[in-house]
Amino acid sequence: MTTIRLRNLFSTILVWVGVFVSDAANAERLVVYAEDARPYAYLQDEKVSSPITDFVRILAQRAGYEPDIRLLSWAGIMHTVEADQPTIFYPLAHNNEREKKYYWIGTLQHDEKYTFYKLKSRNDIQIKKLDDAKKYRIGVIESDIREDFLVDNGFHFNISSGLIQIVNNTDGMRLLRVNRIDLLPLSPSSFTAECAPYCDDFDIAYTLNLRLNLELAATKATPQDVVQRLRRAYESLEKDGTRSRMLIDD
Repeated sequence: MTTIRLRNLFSTILVWVGVFVSDAANAERLVVYAEDARPYAYLQDEKVSSPITDFVRILAQRAGYEPDIRLLSWAGIMHTVEADQPTIFYPLAHNNEREKKYYWIGTLQHDEKYTFYKLKSRNDIQIKKLDDAKKYRIGVIESDIREDFLVDNGFHFNISSGLIQIVNNTDGMRLLRVNRIDLLPLSPSSFTAECAPYCDDFDIAYTLNLRLNLELAATKATPQDVVQRLRRAYESLEKDGTRSRMLIDD
């Protein structure tokens, strides 16, 4: 069977200006990229928002920087990461394969779990074990941890039964609702943030054996002094209770 890997029909062009940009007063301003995905980061009243984003702002300020948080698609973030540029970004799922690839600054959400969602009306979809899902169309984001997990477990890209590339979770929910895909792997928090106003139309089809921490990370090209300042700031926010007050872990 011919395997078809669908590519996004768009490209993201980024002009790198460095980890720092200077304003008129030459203040040290730290650029941080956030994935444009609810509930982790989104635009509200012309400002990047979310509890995690608010915490990242406080963290950067504690480290002595003026945070400049910018929304990008996951593909856009990966574009800068793969270009080996100094890049600070979130949320990145932490696993063994990624351990040595990035600098890890601090955990933003512990033990995020993932499940396959389906339309409640699709009684034909029955999954008892992970391999059962291979006959269905599954939406995944390129270079995302869910894509990596499924590929590592023997799933392949195929438009009739297999992995199908989607732009983001919002795109995936739309395709799931109109039966263009059969399954969508999401965390419960992402599902809740994306499903409205059709939440009751969906159901859990299968819980994946995938639970990971989501973290603030930096590429290896990021200066060590920047990474260490941010790590020390994170530790201080843990010690004084700010992290536990601002972030709620599952």
